[in-house]
Amino acid sequence: MPLFSIVIATRDRAELFAAALDSVMAQDFDDTEIVVVNDGSKPESLPVYAAILDRAQARLGSRLRRFQLVRRAKGHGSSYSLNYGVEQARGDYVCFLDDDDLWTDSGHLGRSAQVILHQRQAGRMVDVYMANQAAFRAGQRLAGSVWIEALEGQLRARGRTPDADGAHAVDIADLLGSGGFCHLNTLTVRRDFFLQVGGLDESIRWENDRELFMRLLDKAALMIHHPALTARHHVPDPAAGTSLTTALSPLDRRLWQLRVMDKCTLGLHDPRLRAHARLHKVYALKRIAEELALQKAWRTASFYALEALAAGPTVKWALFTAYCGLRRLVQRGAR
Repeated sequence: MPLFSIVIATRDRAELFAAALDSVMAQDFDDTEIVVVNDGSKPESLPVYAAILDRAQARLGSRLRRFQLVRRAKGHGSSYSLNYGVEQARGDYVCFLDDDDLWTDSGHLGRSAQVILHQRQAGRMVDVYMANQAAFRAGQRLAGSVWIEALEGQLRARGRTPDADGAHAVDIADLLGSGGFCHLNTLTVRRDFFLQVGGLDESIRWENDRELFMRLLDKAALMIHHPALTARHHVPDPAAGTSLTTALSPLDRRLWQLRVMDKCTLGLHDPRLRAHARLHKVYALKRIAEELALQKAWRTASFYALEALAAGPTVKWALFTAYCGLRRLVQRGAR
């Protein structure tokens, strides 16, 4: 049984997938398997995928396992595909990589294994291991913290020092204070624990990784963060329409955020996580109201602005809500 199973779901992006697969095969730790789930790519893409996987199979042998899902017009979605991959996985721990991203540190899995095994020797079982990644748009790295890159500095500022492996044991307060969440590309989860929490929610098609992260935090006994930069995330080009993010409208994305935050508010046990979800629901409601205001849909903008005001009242937002209401009256009077 391997220590790690790396699950890659892919659909109609064979060239990008080839680069992602190569980046995983470049790891210097071999107690692994790679589980590839093709989410029903177009028939014309299949020979390209087959050639890529045949080359990898010649190198990896039984350490590469490949699965083909039946084609559906919109695919089964990343949650279903990744859950399917985890169900097939044989590793103690599961890792993930988006098919359009890369692992950039060949020592990522070896370092993860060292941390996990040292904790195991001390009688502790790591449920979740997290690292960092960099975000790039059009070849340029984005400045600032996008996910949990700020966490290491925050911990050190509070006098927390890493262990001998350079890692920190972290808790819910630490992670919520980081201002973000751990992207799937740099998330490693004990497989049994992943299955215990129910895996990814297959009814959620956007921000499913954030929703999973919140449930992992709610139930994990031991979470470890290592500040190593291990992956490169390519922020999708809005004009390309080749990813789910770019295929969805801004309103669609906000509606998915509402779904995620409502589920977290109702389903999580830790009050800090529920409060965090309520706060981010307010943000989503405000963004919806602002987007509708740009479209001059004043009646619906007023509705969402009022919802946001009720959930998170501020003077500034009260003024915006009043403005939307006034514009709604003027618009109605002009008809």
